[in-house]
Amino acid sequence: IDINKEYVQKGSKVLAVKNANLEVQKGEIYGIIGYSGAGKSTMVRLFNLLEKPTTGEILFNDKSLTKLSDKDLRAEQQQIGMIFQHFNLLWSRTVLENIKLPMELTGKSKEEMDKKANELIKLVGLDGKENFYPSELSGGQKQRVGIARALANDPKMILADEATSALDQILDLLVEINQKLGLTIVLITHEMHVIKRICHKVAVMEAGEIVEKGTVMDVFHDPQAQITKRFLNQIDDDDQSEIVINNFKEKY
Repeated sequence: IDINKEYVQKGSKVLAVKNANLEVQKGEIYGIIGYSGAGKSTMVRLFNLLEKPTTGEILFNDKSLTKLSDKDLRAEQQQIGMIFQHFNLLWSRTVLENIKLPMELTGKSKEEMDKKANELIKLVGLDGKENFYPSELSGGQKQRVGIARALANDPKMILADEATSALDQILDLLVEINQKLGLTIVLITHEMHVIKRICHKVAVMEAGEIVEKGTVMDVFHDPQAQITKRFLNQIDDDDQSEIVINNFKEKY
C-alpha cells in the first residue's frame, strides 16, 4: 500500500518504486510488465520482503509483513515461492536433491522430502530425470526444476522474476499449476507475449511507477498509457483480438 523503495547510489537517492499500490487476489496470475529499469524486479522482491520498502506496507494473508518479527516473517516467506531468471540451481546436486533443498531448511523427514519431491517431478514433467545434474538438462528442463523447487513447501503464492523465458511450454505449465493447485502467481516480464498468453491481470511500470493496471482484456482493448501502447505493438492485431475473445469467454 503506497509503497516506496529508495536506494542511495554514489551519494544520490534513487526512487526505484514510487507510490505503488497493487492488489493481487487469490488464484490470479498477475503480470507486471516494464522495460529494463522500470522498477519491476524491485517491485516483485518487495512482495516477500527480499527488499524492504522505504515507506509503505506489504500485506499478505491479511498480515502486514512489514510489521512482523524476523521469526514470523520467515514463516510467512515460506508460503511465497520464488522462480529465478537464471534458475539458481546447485550444480553439485541432482534434480531430486535440488527440489528437496527448501524442505531440508524446514526440517522435514527424508521420507516426506522424497515423497514430495517425486510428486513434483511428475507434476512438472521431469519423470526419469531425478538423478540428472543441471549440466545435463536443457534450459527448459532447468526451469522446470526451478518451478518444482519453488513448490516444495506448498506455497500460497509464486513469484517469477523474468523466469519464464517466454517458452510456451513453461507458460502452459504455470497455467496448469495455477489451475490444479489454485496457486497465485505474480510474474514480471518485458514481453507482452507472456502477458497475453497466461495472465488474468496486468500492471504496467515505467520509471518506478505503475502507470496502468487492470484486467488483460481491458488493458489490451483500451490502453491508456503511451508505454502500454508501445508494448501492444509487440503483438499483431490478430493476437490482440484473440486475447479479448479468450478473456471474454473466461469472464462470461
